Amino acid sequence: KQWYQRRVAITAGGPNVIRDGQKIACEVDYGLAMGKATEEITVITYYDCNNAPFKSLNPADNGASVAATDNGDGSVTQTITCAADTDTARFELMTTTNSAASITCLKTTGKYEPQFLGRCKETNPFTGGKGSQNMNLKNSGTKACSSTDASAVGEFSPANMKLKLNSMTDTACGFKHRVPCLLSGECTLDTVKSGCTFDDATGVLSMNYFVNFVTPVWKFTERDALANKDDQVIKFWSCSESYSKRRRRDAENDFEDFESIEKRAVNGSDAEDSSTSDSTHFVAATTVGVCTVVLMTAFLTVLVLRMKQKRSEDLEAL
Repeated sequence: KQWYQRRVAITAGGPNVIRDGQKIACEVDYGLAMGKATEEITVITYYDCNNAPFKSLNPADNGASVAATDNGDGSVTQTITCAADTDTARFELMTTTNSAASITCLKTTGKYEPQFLGRCKETNPFTGGKGSQNMNLKNSGTKACSSTDASAVGEFSPANMKLKLNSMTDTACGFKHRVPCLLSGECTLDTVKSGCTFDDATGVLSMNYFVNFVTPVWKFTERDALANKDDQVIKFWSCSESYSKRRRRDAENDFEDFESIEKRAVNGSDAEDSSTSDSTHFVAATTVGVCTVVLMTAFLTVLVLRMKQKRSEDLEAL
């Protein structure tokens, strides 16, 4: 007997696994003596996951790495690893319903599941904080920190107001007495950014401060505890240090108005996560002044009436 063997190479045009493969018929003709032999075989071709593209929700420049693993069964797994934490950045893997730390491509689909690699969220510490306090000076005789009003001179000029608010040595005035971390020494005041502004249209004085933490913090609550001012008024009058004061009589009148602020609650303070509202304490202070004038007028009226009554009694005695 003589045997013959023939090899036939078949090239697949693409994966046919989704059609459960493809049947191929083989036929052998042994001549007139033995006839023909026919056999059908099913050939299944799969996707090549080594060349399958994958997607990631992670930005390309935050230090994360992606590693591929061949699982030996035609599937490939991609895994993302976030960068190591540092003193200035921390990383946390964030995933969703269609993203994960590891995604796998199956040879039967040629696609990765879930669809995306997760994202490494970068968190940076809070290196500082800020806050403000607004006061309505519309009805006050002194428009402190105004760059145009004639009353904003001497210690209430913009330059001197900035000096007193930023002072770290004045025992009565300035941001230092109202901001926790300035009192404890856990931050420093940014004297370039900190200061005041005055809106001539609304009559509102805004005192704004910015602080830099000695040691950065990572939580909002930590930042707020250090940088948010207390519920008291930031004083800028009756200061312990001299700031080119005006005439004594004018200054005393200003202080009487301003002192009324401390007797009322402050609602014009702003932290980083709170809304702004205007204080009306100066309006109340002006009202006190008006009441004083009314009382003095009433006193003089009574005095005049009594003098007239006494004169009538003297004339009757004659």
